[in-house]
Amino acid sequence: MINLLAILLGIPAIMVATTIHEFTRAAVSTALGDKIPKEEGRLTLNPIKHFEPIGLIIMLACGFGWGKPVNTSSLYYKNRKQGVLLTAILPTVANLVLAIVALIIAKLVGNVGVLALFFTRIAYFSCCLVIYNLIPVSPMDCLKVLSVVLPANTYFKFVQYEKIIQMAFLFVLFLGLGNVISGIAGGLYYLIAAFMY
Repeated sequence: MINLLAILLGIPAIMVATTIHEFTRAAVSTALGDKIPKEEGRLTLNPIKHFEPIGLIIMLACGFGWGKPVNTSSLYYKNRKQGVLLTAILPTVANLVLAIVALIIAKLVGNVGVLALFFTRIAYFSCCLVIYNLIPVSPMDCLKVLSVVLPANTYFKFVQYEKIIQMAFLFVLFLGLGNVISGIAGGLYYLIAAFMY
């Protein structure tokens, strides 16, 4: 019964975690002068605007997933490299902060079992997003970081095989790599929780 409840609560928890991630990207890019997120209706905390069904289903199944990526353009940034780094890194930082806040709330509402479980699910999936966004596979943010820190020739050689790398990654993910990486995400979750309790 608890496992079923955890799965059911996982759906809105994932939507909260991915919404915060994508909204942060939209907000940061907008603050840097980008008009696209607002024009496309992505500068919002409405989870429906950031909902991506495949990303949600995969995340519910193995912890790896994503929301609907926010379109941004570095052409609006005064400092392109800095802007790309900020829009790539800060959404993951936001998920780390969300995990901390969610665990604090879970502790405060500990007597209300369902609410506590819901917020711990938010924290767990936020940790998953933190860990998976460190992997240079599309649509994870690490790929955007590489576009700035790698020499142009090296980066373009890498992205030539982007689809192949993505498919290979998903394949080994379902073969068991997902359990390893989700275990790392769980380790981050318990590390944060250790300071909360």
